[in-house]
Amino acid sequence: MELLYKQEHLSCYNYEKGARPTIERLSLNKNQKWKFFPIDNKVIFILKGSLHFSFGEYTDKTITEGNMMLLPTGNEIDSQALEECSIMLIRLHNTQQLCDCFSLDLLLREKNEDFKPGLNYLEINERVDTFISFLDLCMHDGLKCTYYFELKSKEFYFLLRAYYTKTDLLNFFVPLLSKDISFSDFVMKNHYKAKNVQELADLSHYSLSGFQKRFKKVFGVSAYHWMKDERSKAIYHQINSSEKSFKEISDEYGFSSPSHFNDFCKVQFGTTPGRIRSRKIETKEENEKRYEF
Repeated sequence: MELLYKQEHLSCYNYEKGARPTIERLSLNKNQKWKFFPIDNKVIFILKGSLHFSFGEYTDKTITEGNMMLLPTGNEIDSQALEECSIMLIRLHNTQQLCDCFSLDLLLREKNEDFKPGLNYLEINERVDTFISFLDLCMHDGLKCTYYFELKSKEFYFLLRAYYTKTDLLNFFVPLLSKDISFSDFVMKNHYKAKNVQELADLSHYSLSGFQKRFKKVFGVSAYHWMKDERSKAIYHQINSSEKSFKEISDEYGFSSPSHFNDFCKVQFGTTPGRIRSRKIETKEENEKRYEF
């Protein structure tokens, strides 16, 4: 169908014209790269094709057509389409509740001794597929009102609440979950801006002691050790997925010398940066052979 009074929509100040719309549709050609640093938590839906990606501690992963994945903020993501790929993404401005009567932190009740946190996809079921298909049609018509996108984002949460088990949702949302989601969300969105715990505490307007106490309560480890671990993940990602030289990475993260950087990698990752990168090249060649037509 054709969007009526199209010029009125286009000229409306509520029409989505920003660089980071709440909902977005992307198309990637085979072997096309997609690299970004998410400021917001987002869910991506693979509508067609497959996407090879790495971020943080996750390397050389693949998500295929018919699945959706949560991409948490604060992690640089490198990806490449293994074949022609169509993607829908929704930025999650609300990370507190699935609906008025069910907050996300309630999913923590589903944890048991068999629970293992990690990267988990959700299958796009029949109801969500219908939701995405209709949304895609409307966007194709030119319906990109900010308020419409906000409503569709809320509807997506309702569909998750209604048509997926709590265990599935726990596995899906676990990167965002804590007993104090507002605080953990702040940390995830801002930790990369700070060089140390004091700077992160300053950003939160807490005293250092107050910040450390709340951090330990929410994350279960000290802020220092958590930030050190996140720094290690970021460095590993840079070695594994970027084209930066080891000297550039070493300088970016403040190592005093290349040998210090090399020693750090041996301690943290059990091998040298050169070996990490060579394994990446080997894996890439294997994937190219696998998807060669």
